[in-house]
Amino acid sequence: FDFKTSDISVLTDRSATTANILEALEMLVYEASPGDVILFHFSGHGTQVPDTSGDERDRLDEVICPCDIDWRGNVVRDDDLNRIFDPVPPGVHVEIFLDCCHSGTGLRALGGDYRKNRFLPVPEDLLATCTSTKTFKPIRPSKVQVLWAACRANQYAADSLLNGRYGGAFTTLLCNSIRASGSRAKRSDVLKDVRANLKKGHFKQIPQLETERRLKSKSFLTS
Repeated sequence: FDFKTSDISVLTDRSATTANILEALEMLVYEASPGDVILFHFSGHGTQVPDTSGDERDRLDEVICPCDIDWRGNVVRDDDLNRIFDPVPPGVHVEIFLDCCHSGTGLRALGGDYRKNRFLPVPEDLLATCTSTKTFKPIRPSKVQVLWAACRANQYAADSLLNGRYGGAFTTLLCNSIRASGSRAKRSDVLKDVRANLKKGHFKQIPQLETERRLKSKSFLTS
């Protein structure tokens, strides 16, 4: 996709702290100008924490989990992502990939394969401050033209052993599809391919592509 190495930030393991994730995203937006492309990919755990802004009916915020999560200050909330992406200038294309889940739906191992739920259970003392009825909705920051989600809002996203490597099933199969079809592949075709391969592998998750109809037929990272 011709991104310069100097324009790419990669945070893994212990470097993927709350502060580092937020700072990296803020810099992406700060340096963006019309004609640029912002790509954010997160592969890891998701969960829900008590809402602090009062904008959630069930008093739960959807979050992605940094390595230093403490369930209060050290989390990356959907509100944080909305705040960061809100000032994106016109003419900048934003495409986000979230390989995580927020529902906590159970995951059963199939055929003895390694598979793990990407939902991090909420501590019971925190759940006690929320309503008894949880609602599941996808994270969708403002100013984002294209959002790829590993599963439906009420499903799990799986960690698995594929091709001899551990990782997110959605991320692995998405990368396989892009490599096989090339950068000019239509988003709708890639989505169809990834869904088919997940089903073939007996995964229950159904990836989602949220965008305008016209962008679904366009190539990756284009508007």
